[in-house]
Amino acid sequence: MKLSFFLFALIFFQAEAWSQTAVDSLQKILSQTSKRDTQRVHLYNELAWEWAGTQPQKGLLYADSAFLLAGELQFESGKIAALNRKGVNYWYSGQDSLAIQAYQVVLDYHLSNGNRKGQATTINNIALLNYNQNEFKAALEAHHRATEIFEELALRKNLINSLSNEGVVFLALGDYPNAKSLFLKALAQAQEEDIWELGNLYNNLGLVEKNLGNLSQAEDYYRKGLELYRKTGNRSSEAGILGNLSSIKQLQNQPAEAEDFLQQALALNREIGNPRKIASDLSNMGALRISFGQYREAKLALDSARVIYESVSEGLLLSAVLLQLAQVGDQLGDSPQKGYLLEKMALEKAQKTGSLDAQQHAWQAISRREEQLGLYRQSLVSFKNYSLYKDSIFNQENEKKLLRAQLGYEYDQKEKEMAEVFAMEKSLLESERNQEKLKASMMLLGILSLLGIGTLVFFLVKRQNQIRQKELEASFRAQMVELELKALRAQMNPHFIFNALGSISNFLLKNQPGEADRYLTKFSRLIRRILEYSEKREISLHQELELLEDYLALETLRMGKPVDFLLTNAEGLDLQKIAIPPLLLQPLVENSLWHGIANSPYPGEIQLEITSEKNSLILTLKDNGSGKDDVVTLPYKATSMGLSLVKNRLEHLDGKKEGVNPSLYYEKREDGFEVKLRIANSLALNV
Repeated sequence: MKLSFFLFALIFFQAEAWSQTAVDSLQKILSQTSKRDTQRVHLYNELAWEWAGTQPQKGLLYADSAFLLAGELQFESGKIAALNRKGVNYWYSGQDSLAIQAYQVVLDYHLSNGNRKGQATTINNIALLNYNQNEFKAALEAHHRATEIFEELALRKNLINSLSNEGVVFLALGDYPNAKSLFLKALAQAQEEDIWELGNLYNNLGLVEKNLGNLSQAEDYYRKGLELYRKTGNRSSEAGILGNLSSIKQLQNQPAEAEDFLQQALALNREIGNPRKIASDLSNMGALRISFGQYREAKLALDSARVIYESVSEGLLLSAVLLQLAQVGDQLGDSPQKGYLLEKMALEKAQKTGSLDAQQHAWQAISRREEQLGLYRQSLVSFKNYSLYKDSIFNQENEKKLLRAQLGYEYDQKEKEMAEVFAMEKSLLESERNQEKLKASMMLLGILSLLGIGTLVFFLVKRQNQIRQKELEASFRAQMVELELKALRAQMNPHFIFNALGSISNFLLKNQPGEADRYLTKFSRLIRRILEYSEKREISLHQELELLEDYLALETLRMGKPVDFLLTNAEGLDLQKIAIPPLLLQPLVENSLWHGIANSPYPGEIQLEITSEKNSLILTLKDNGSGKDDVVTLPYKATSMGLSLVKNRLEHLDGKKEGVNPSLYYEKREDGFEVKLRIANSLALNV
């Protein structure tokens, strides 16, 4: 949904949308109530209200239950309350048309009973939905009707909120003077005890000043709003205004303060437990990290936002995150094909939402990517789609401008002057549209010219392919050697060496020379093997397992708990003849020890199963560690340096020439963690 809860002061909703404690209490009371009476209707309605902000589909089920039971009991006011709750849940689930239908029935009921307050409240809610559907004129007319009734009934707080909502519509139309005028008018109605309403108004005034470029004034308003929200204890609103302060600090080129405000907002939203707002903060954090050039940190934040948006089916914001991930992947050296896949997924999500802006950005990214990949014909088609959506958005903005002019006419009663301005704007807009079409035509002509030139030089490029292929192979081999050396160096973790030497020293101090000698023997043998294997491209699987035994003996002694290493070779493969890259399994065993078994209170167990399949050798490593579940990180720090190096080494193995694509697969199981390696089954060592 386009609606931002940091803009509107919702009349039907003036507190945090959801509280797990409230839900638990209501469900407990419901379980203790067996009678199908009016009290049960009230409980259903309250649960529908509480679930609206996080699981609106569940809220709709409770609202339906309340409506049906109220009908059986001929409890008319209970039915109307249930319809009102259905409207709220339809709102949160993005089903605006169904929400309007529910509110229209509620409005008819209040009209028939002469309930003026109920009429105004429902008209206000319908106006908010009209705004959500870009029906700005209908939204303003409805808000104005609601404002007149609230003023007539002297309902000051409702009047403040209704005036604020009118101002938000003008804010969306880019009519900042009218928006500011309405916010200030609402501010004049507010009193000192209207803390929450004042906080909303300062937040809205901050948005106006920000859009006008008055950043210092915007910051002052935001800080006033923040102080008031903290007095109310409304953490959701506090988190929202902290996010606004972060955006101001970014515009003021103060990245450290921007990050501090954003971290505060994220911490609050995690306390509240609202997944959409957590994901929004993580997405903003990713964008901030990108501006710092911290691409790995940006990827971590964006990946976390992606997981949450997928879990709550938030397609529109997920589309933007996927495009950002493709951008970050380019900076981190990911393959263009991976970025292309992310951009295709972003387009799919954008198309499901129907957002013109999101689809425009996705088509633009795809067109550029296809050009990068040499898919010039597809790039041309994608660029045409991008241009179509760009024109649609341009027309939509023009409609906003025309509507703003029309509303200004109706508000200011200057028919003649506004008619002249309307005609002039229309002429200018037509001229701008023609210019945009000309630019698009010139760009298409340029692409076609590039395609023609590409066809002409094709034969020249073909002649140079053999030379370029040899250069690429040489570069590939150099890259593979460098990667393997980097991986081998990474095995000699300084912490491991220092801790091993410390353990030896500890044995000597305790007058245990036998243990010290045994430990030192294994340690020196492990170091010698690492240095020896670093000169080789391949070693036998048997040699790798011997090295692992020494490594495990040292690490388990340092860990202070037994760890069994079980080997399963059901097919009876000759491990002396099977060749693998040196130290391929050690990072995975280290992951199992320190990110799984170390966190478990039970004795450790690591199983290595060796199987073959056609030309492939499959190595399956399982442990019984506990690990930690975290919303924003993958199991066992799967993005750690060790697993990343193993994955990169697999991508550069020579096994591909034998028809085998080396792969690394890992998953968290109920009883531990499992990693599966697939490599070519080489039977001759290439030393």
